[in-house]
Amino acid sequence: MPAIVRGASAVQLTVISGSPQKHVISAAGVEPWMKKLTELTDGAVSYKYFPAGQLAPLRGLLDAISGGLADAAPIPVGYASDQMPLNGVTMLPGLGSSAGEVISAYGAVIKDEMFAQEYKKNNLVPIWSLAFPPYQYVATDEAVTTLDGFKGKVIRTAGGSTNLAIQALGGSPVDVAAGDIYVAMQRGTVNATISSYLTIEGYGIAELCKAASRNGSFGNFSNVMCINQSKWDSLPKDIQDAMLEAGVWTEGNITDVMKTSEETLAKKFMDIGMNVYNFPDDQLALINEKMKSVQQEWADRLTERGLPGDKALETYTAALGA
Repeated sequence: MPAIVRGASAVQLTVISGSPQKHVISAAGVEPWMKKLTELTDGAVSYKYFPAGQLAPLRGLLDAISGGLADAAPIPVGYASDQMPLNGVTMLPGLGSSAGEVISAYGAVIKDEMFAQEYKKNNLVPIWSLAFPPYQYVATDEAVTTLDGFKGKVIRTAGGSTNLAIQALGGSPVDVAAGDIYVAMQRGTVNATISSYLTIEGYGIAELCKAASRNGSFGNFSNVMCINQSKWDSLPKDIQDAMLEAGVWTEGNITDVMKTSEETLAKKFMDIGMNVYNFPDDQLALINEKMKSVQQEWADRLTERGLPGDKALETYTAALGA
């Protein structure tokens, strides 16, 4: 067990989040981390906490922390592809079969200078990460059970490589932030979303949906709890160490929550009448082949921009043991 920091200097952190408090990012990540950090520092750390986009929306969190509007936030990596393109490797479809695998692998590669320098350039220090189980196809209309069934579908994505995944399947991607999915589906702007079950639950989207896949692997989404570099530099080392220790604990907590939530939510969705289904094996093989091609297309596009796309993909794949 880690030692409690005794006599630590009093520190106040302004922590913000773009997610509702009932969403897993807040409920299993941000809030337990703050509580654990308070415990480890014997109350030396206190907070001003602004969840649910009160100070900055999901897409504005990186700029808010980088610019010093607040001290810390869970940065959605997928919404920061312009500022941190290499770290978008965590979003690729077909990589990682569970949240725990992705959290562990990303925790290893984020220390690599190739990935770490993107955080440094944005005045950020990563503390811990959160990843979801593989994204599924969740629709307001009928289940899609074949590769050909995706053709003509207008599908919400989180941007980045998930756009490539939908295009590879023959659908039309629409980049919509998580907080706006409900309205987009309600208005019929999109037929479906590529999301985790936890996002469907956290934003109340299930009531609009009629079908959800179980065994797809259409990408992922990582959030990294970051603190402003200048704020980090101003903290005593005992507080820094406690933040990192609380981060390790938080990643374990998130992994446990993610592991148990999928089965629970699948049953809940079925109980409200949603068709929760598996792709047939032959069609899943065809779909996964398309997803594999997206990985290389992502790397090639970064290479064309003068970035080490192939090396990033190779390093992350190796960390996954894939």
